[in-house]
Amino acid sequence: MKKKITILVCILAIILLTVGAAIWIFADESAAELTFTGAVTVEDGVPNPAGEIKEFVVDESGEYYWSYKWMAEPGMITGMSLKDVNGKNVFACTAEGCYAESVPMELEAGIYEVEIAYLTNDEAMNQFMEDNGIERAGNDPYDYKENGTWETEYTVALENTSGMGNGYKIGLIFGVVVGIFVVVILLAVSKKGNETKCQFDERQELVRGRGFKYGFFTMMIGNAVMLFLNILEIPLFSQLEVAMTASILAGVGVFAGYCIWNDGYFALNENRRFLMIMFALIGVMNLIIGIGNLVAGEAIQDGVLSFRSVNFFCAVLFIVMFIIFLAKHIKDRKDEQA
Repeated sequence: MKKKITILVCILAIILLTVGAAIWIFADESAAELTFTGAVTVEDGVPNPAGEIKEFVVDESGEYYWSYKWMAEPGMITGMSLKDVNGKNVFACTAEGCYAESVPMELEAGIYEVEIAYLTNDEAMNQFMEDNGIERAGNDPYDYKENGTWETEYTVALENTSGMGNGYKIGLIFGVVVGIFVVVILLAVSKKGNETKCQFDERQELVRGRGFKYGFFTMMIGNAVMLFLNILEIPLFSQLEVAMTASILAGVGVFAGYCIWNDGYFALNENRRFLMIMFALIGVMNLIIGIGNLVAGEAIQDGVLSFRSVNFFCAVLFIVMFIIFLAKHIKDRKDEQA
C-alpha cells in the first residue's frame, strides 16, 4: 500500500511540474529574438523610407553572439548595424540576403538599437560602409533597380555562448526536478515487498561509508585541479560548468563502482536486475542524445566542450556502472561454482 501511494504521489507531482513548466515557458516573452518586416518603395533610385530603427532588449550582461538573417528580392541591398547602450557599433554588415553569426562578444544589459538602411546605389553603399567601418570585399558592380517595392522579413537573435538561454535553463531545471521524481518512482518500484525504505546490513553500511569517502576525495581532487588550472590561466578542455559536472560524476562513479564491487550498493530488498536494466537504458539514452548534440554542432563550441556534452559523461557513468555490475555478477557466479 505504501508503495502504491508513493508512486501515485510522484506521478501527480510530475504532472503538476509539467503543466507549470509549460505555462512558464510559453507565457514568458523572450527578448532574445527580434523579427520584423521592412517595407520600402524605391522611385528613381530614392528609397522611402530610407531605413528602420528597432529596439532590442538584452536582459542580462554576459557573453553572447548575434545571429541575423534576411532574404530580399534582387535589386536592393540592406545595410544592418547594431548599436549598444552607449551608442557604439556592435557589428554591421551589408547584403542582399544574409544568414550569419557574429563573433562572441561581451554585452551589457540594456536597450540596443537595430538600424536598417535601404541601400539603392553605390554612393549610399559606400557611405554606409565608411560610417560603420566595413571594408569592401570586391569591386564587382551591383545591378540596382531604380524603381520597385520590397517587403523583407528581418530576424535578429541573441544567443548565449554557452547555449544556455532562458528556455534552456528552465528546461534544465525542470528536467532535473522531473528526473529526481522519476528516480524516486524507480526506487519504489524496485523494492521487494511493501517496504519502500532501503534496507542495508552493517557490512554494507561500512562499505558505503568507504565508498562515500573515496567518492568525496575524487571530487575534491578534481575541483582542486580545476582551481589550479584556473589560477595558472591554463585553458580547460571544456567550459567551467562542464568540468565541475564531470568532477561530480567522477565522484559518483567512484562511490558506485566501489560499492557495487563490494556488495554495498544494492539494498537487501531491491531488485538488482531491474535497476541494472534501467542503468543500461539511461546510459544508452544519454549516449544517443550526446551523439545528436555532437552532430548538431552543439557539444563543442569555440574548441571546448559545452554543457550539451554532459550527456556523454552521464552515458559513460551509467554504462561503466552496468559493466562493473556484469563483471561482479560473473565473478560471483565463478566463486559459487568453485
